[in-house]
Amino acid sequence: MPDDPEIRLMDTEAEEVYSPDRKRTGTDKKKVGIFAAIGVVVLAVIGGIYMMLGGGGVSTDEVRLMQTKIGSLEQKITVLEKQQAALQARLPAEGAEAALTGKVDTLAQRVEALEKKPVAVVAEKPKAAQKEKAAAPSGKKIHTVQKGETIYGISKKFGIKTDDLRKLNNLGAEDTVKPGQKLVVSK
Repeated sequence: MPDDPEIRLMDTEAEEVYSPDRKRTGTDKKKVGIFAAIGVVVLAVIGGIYMMLGGGGVSTDEVRLMQTKIGSLEQKITVLEKQQAALQARLPAEGAEAALTGKVDTLAQRVEALEKKPVAVVAEKPKAAQKEKAAAPSGKKIHTVQKGETIYGISKKFGIKTDDLRKLNNLGAEDTVKPGQKLVVSK
């Protein structure tokens, strides 16, 4: 095979033959990089010339407008800083905060102690019911409204319709009852 004339011709030729399998060499990459660098420099020069000729400059009116906006923003920042300082001065010192926390804890303990005590008011309610029955000599039952009671609740308690309860006591649809008020609860 070394004696094959076509092979020798291919080796001795200076021209490169195109082959799809052939890889690019480093010199091709260098050429692309050089062209890209030249393109960037040309664009930079053209942009600089455009700016020097006034095509991309900012007008003096725009500069003044920006300066006034910056000035107003600086004033607002100053006002906000003063407000922040005033608010921080109002905050209690760490010692005062601890004292307030202690007071809140003491009050919470007192509330818990009061909640645990039995209520004596419950024992008095049957006596009040006996007085109501005795206070109605004409055969009508009278009920004294307690705190938190409503016409609906009273009507359910005595088994009477709310409309009938309102008629017996001359109450309108919008009228409400108040603690201590006496109501007729039976005909």
